[in-house]
Amino acid sequence: MAERARVDWVDGAKGLAIVLVALAHAVQLTVISGLAPEFWNKINLVFIVFRMPLFFLASGLFARSIILRTWPALWRTRLSLLAWALLLWTLVQYGYFALLPSPAGLEKTDLINLLLSPVRPSNGLWFLYALALFFVAAKLMQNRIDWRVQVGGGAVLSVLFFARADTGNIAWNGMGRYFLFFLLGCYLREWILAFVNRPSRFGALGLGLGFGAAFLALAGIILTVDSRVPVITGALVLVSLLALGSGLLIARFLVGFRAMAWLNYVGRNTLPIYVMHVLFLSLITSLLLPWRGQAWLDRFGPALPLLVAGGGVAAALLFWRVVRDLPVLRYGFEVPLWFAGRPRIVQAVAGAAGEAAASASPNTVERMPPRNE
Repeated sequence: MAERARVDWVDGAKGLAIVLVALAHAVQLTVISGLAPEFWNKINLVFIVFRMPLFFLASGLFARSIILRTWPALWRTRLSLLAWALLLWTLVQYGYFALLPSPAGLEKTDLINLLLSPVRPSNGLWFLYALALFFVAAKLMQNRIDWRVQVGGGAVLSVLFFARADTGNIAWNGMGRYFLFFLLGCYLREWILAFVNRPSRFGALGLGLGFGAAFLALAGIILTVDSRVPVITGALVLVSLLALGSGLLIARFLVGFRAMAWLNYVGRNTLPIYVMHVLFLSLITSLLLPWRGQAWLDRFGPALPLLVAGGGVAAALLFWRVVRDLPVLRYGFEVPLWFAGRPRIVQAVAGAAGEAAASASPNTVERMPPRNE
């Protein structure tokens, strides 16, 4: 029963994180397009300490067992899927925005960026790139560098990149900023699980709201004075820890309600949302643009980013549900065996017996995203 509760609130936390990612992109599109008020940009800025740290921490919570696998098993069960999704959906996004340009002009469609994307991602899919490299880095450091040294190094990087260190690339900046949170999930898993599970459900809500109020207040102060003391943004690392505590505890409270079952569902199926939501957000925003300035749309303006984000998430999940079992199209969300490589047991056995062994093998390639990993 305890394990069930743990799984549920981690799914809920991932659901919160992906919804906030979709909201961030909806804000960018609708504000730049003149459909939503400017105050949404300030909200977006405050939640920089929450959405991606929560996503990477949740990924790290189940990473420890994965990085203990052999390199071939790590490739088959994790890295191949991340690499496949990144390469495939980079091409899909490039083609989509070449034909239907983003209404906000945020997406780059020049050929140089496309060719450099395997080493220098320049679109919203950089999370997949960063997560793959985080697994590789954690695997390389395993049993070579003490975990406390790893976390300390991650903290230094995070402070530097929150304090505006800049590589000139969104992916590399994000990796410097958020590697710490992946490592915290990886190495402090039992402590985090105990911390979130210890209070009662309503105790978790109260504590979560307290952490939330503290993170919002501190983030607001730091982002208000950063123009005069730019390096103060390095302190956002500590604010992120408060935000994470808030997100995890509130997720634990929310998933106890039947009405919030959708949040768990979203958290268990983040990949289709992550790779497709920008396409649907762009489409919805483009469809709204002809009515910009009309009274009925202006009335929705303050809430429009929420509505557009909700529509984008729902459309991505609906599309995935329709195509996930169809020939060819299912490989938008499932890595082909020829790319992942077959487990040795399959290579060694021919015919029907080999196929049976493949379906029974625990190393058989999984469809993404696996629960809580």
